[in-house]
Order: sequence, then structure tokens, then C-alpha cells
Amino acid sequence: MILLLYGGDEAAIRRRLRELKAEADGGTGMLLHNLAELEGRDLKPADVVAPAMAPPFLAPLRLVIVEHLLARYEPRGGARGARAPGAWAELPALLERVPPTSLIVFLGRPFLAEQQMRQVTDANPLVQLLKKVPGAQVEHYPALAKLQDRQRYIREEAAVRGIRFRAGAPRREELLPGEEPPPETDPTAYLAGILGGNTLLIANELDKLALWAMGREVTVLDVMRVCAGEREPDHFRMVDALMDGDLGTALEMLRRRLALGESGQGILGAVVERYRSLGALAALIEEGAPEADIDKQLGNVARFANLKQAAIQRARRHGTAAVREAFAILVEADRAHKTNEMDEDTALEAAFARLAALAPVRGPLAAGRGGRR
Repeated sequence: MILLLYGGDEAAIRRRLRELKAEADGGTGMLLHNLAELEGRDLKPADVVAPAMAPPFLAPLRLVIVEHLLARYEPRGGARGARAPGAWAELPALLERVPPTSLIVFLGRPFLAEQQMRQVTDANPLVQLLKKVPGAQVEHYPALAKLQDRQRYIREEAAVRGIRFRAGAPRREELLPGEEPPPETDPTAYLAGILGGNTLLIANELDKLALWAMGREVTVLDVMRVCAGEREPDHFRMVDALMDGDLGTALEMLRRRLALGESGQGILGAVVERYRSLGALAALIEEGAPEADIDKQLGNVARFANLKQAAIQRARRHGTAAVREAFAILVEADRAHKTNEMDEDTALEAAFARLAALAPVRGPLAAGRGGRR
């Protein structure tokens, strides 16, 4: 059996994956012996089919989960366009041999690419190819792009948790000193506006509201007090802390992102992109490039004097040599996770500790000078 499970609704995808694992286990407790999780970035077509050919051991199904393969073929727009299936064109014929006692799940979670969160879509050429396999099933859980869809989702999930919302503007006497009420008067609309379409984040915030309210009605003031401070991703502040040697802050933000359901691979990708930009800036400084070239590299950051100065100081502290070390650390973290030497969270935390150590041991470079001290 073949199943394509993809889209931007990560909460729904995770829920469905739990159901599939329970189905494969069938109450036997033997899932561990019948589960193969494959990293799709380095696979060949035969590697997908091989673990599915053996019969399940004392369980109803053998479950094979292939992750990150669909994302490789997702169109990114621009000149690059979509990748052709290439060698993967032979996969449908191989999949036809899979026995009915095995289930192969091609998993397409939301992923980070070019500093943007993306999702696997129906336009994916590999999705189109796999759909042609006889008996293949498709389950697409798209992101909640429209505001009304997010509001409906929030109402449904809130009802499951026993949350009752009460609309209405707060009275002045209900506000604490220094508080300003939000423009929304409907808690559902307020949540939909500040949390976007991240279903894992929505679930997390609703869980907190349910504990906070303890059965009473939830107002916009409750949402403002309980959900404030975790509305936007902390990627930039998290990596800034790393580059400044502030390991405690960086780890706190890392654990927050992981607790909110963000994938370790997505976080790793965000860190890599920031160090890539840092390396380009450090190279310009070491070459004595004119300010115009530095401003071009910084982009919008160059418009703000304090942000520009902070970025330049970080580039001078590290230099291109330290940035190369940083990339080696990030590659090692990725390898340690993929080879099962460390679990993903531990590999990330170990990498963060080593990255933070690169910053404080190096003093600022004089303008225009480069290399290691």
C-alpha cells in the first residue's frame, strides 16, 4: 500500500501519522520492529522499496515512512522551477511489487527553503508521478491560508478542549496598568490574526487557554495575557544570541520553537541561512569593500543604524574562518542526527553550544582587517 501524506497543516499530518502507527502496531507493541523511517534526501528508489518487502513481525503491517523526499521536488518558483523526477521515474514500477502487508508513507511536512516556510503541493512532480501507482492513496492537508478557515479551525479545536469564547470589548476597569486592549473584540478573530495558519501553534495556545480559563469563558483579554510573547518566530533573535555568544538565550528560544512543534530540520535550515549571510558580510569586510557593497549585502537591515552596526560587529568578531567552523559544526549536527548518533534535539543543542563558543573568544576585528587572530 502506498500513501501520500502532505500539506501545510502540520497538526493534521501529525495526528494522521499517529493513527497510521497505531494501525500498524495493532495493539501488539511490536511497532519498533516493524517501522522504518527513511531520510529522503539521500535515498535511491530501491532504498524505499527494500524495507517494505519483508513481512511484518507479529503485527498487522510493516510501516515505512519516507520523509523529505517530496520536498526535494517541490517547485520553488523563479528560474529554478520544478525538478524533473530523473532516476525516481522508475519508482512507480518498483512500488507495484510492494506486498499488501506493508504500507509506505511518503511524508511531506512543511519545510523551510530560501528563508520561507513552504509546503508540498499537488503541483509537485513527484506527487504527480506517485499518484499513478495503482492503489496509491492521497491525503492532502493544506495550510489554513484564509482567515475564515483559521477562525473555523480555532472554534472547532476550542470546542474539543471545552473552551467557550465570549466576544466583546474589555471594559476600562478590567485592564491592568499599562495594558492596551487589542483592536479585535472576538477572541477567535484575535487568535486567528496573531497565530496565522500554524496549526501546531494554535493547538499549543488553545491548550494554555484551556488551563488558564478552567471552564470559564475566554475573552480577548485572556488571549492577550496568555498568548502574547509567542506570536512570531524567534529565528532572528535566536541566531543573534548564538552569534553574540549568549548560549542561555539561544537555547531557551530553541526549546520554545521545538515545544511549539517546529521541526529541527527547519530550525537548522534557518541557522544555516543566517551563517551564510554572516560569511558573505565577513568576506566583504575582510576585503575592505566599500560601504555601498556592505549595505547591498545587508539589504533592509542597512536602513537601521543600530541593526547595521550589530551585524557588522558580529561579522568582524567571527571572520570568514570562524564562519567556516560554524558550517562544519552545522554539518556535523545534521550528520549525527541522520546516522542516529544523537537524537535531533540533542544534536541541535550540542551544535548551539559550539556555535556560541565561537563568538566570545574572538574580539572585534579592526575595520577592513580579516583572518583569524
